[in-house]
Amino acid sequence: MRKTELFIALILSVAFFVSANNSYAEKVEDKYKVVYEESFYVVKPENKDLFLKTYKEKLFPFWQEMKKLGIIVDDYRLFSQRVHTAKPLWTFKTLVVFKNYEAIDRWLEMRDEVYAKLFPGEKGYKEPRKIIDSITEEHWDEFIREIPLDK
Repeated sequence: MRKTELFIALILSVAFFVSANNSYAEKVEDKYKVVYEESFYVVKPENKDLFLKTYKEKLFPFWQEMKKLGIIVDDYRLFSQRVHTAKPLWTFKTLVVFKNYEAIDRWLEMRDEVYAKLFPGEKGYKEPRKIIDSITEEHWDEFIREIPLDK
C-alpha cells in the first residue's frame, strides 16, 4: 500500500510541475501578445483645459468599460511632459494596452454600442473624438508590441 501511495504522489507532483510550467509559459507568451497604443496630441495652451475635460468626462469612463470587458488589460493612461523642451513634440499622450490584435478589432466593432450604453442620448464615440480632433493641431498613433529578448 505504501508504494502505491508514493507512486500516486509522484504522478501528482509531476502533473503539477508540468501544469505549472505550461501555465507559466502561456503567461509569458501572452505578455508578448499585448499591443500598446500610444496616441500623441499637439494641443495649443488655450485648448488644454477642454482637451482634459473631454478626456476625463467622456473618454476615460469609456476606456474603463473596455477594461471591464477584457478588451484592454491595463488602466487607460494620459500623460503630459513634465518639462517641455524648446520645441515640444507633443502635449498629451494616451496609452492603451490591448489584450492582442483581435481585441483591437473587437473594440472597433463594439465601441459605439458601449459608448451609447454609458452616455445614452449622445451621438456615440465619435462625438468626443470630434471635439478632440477640432482642438488638436497634430495627432498620431503608434501601435507597438514588446519583443522578447530572452527567447
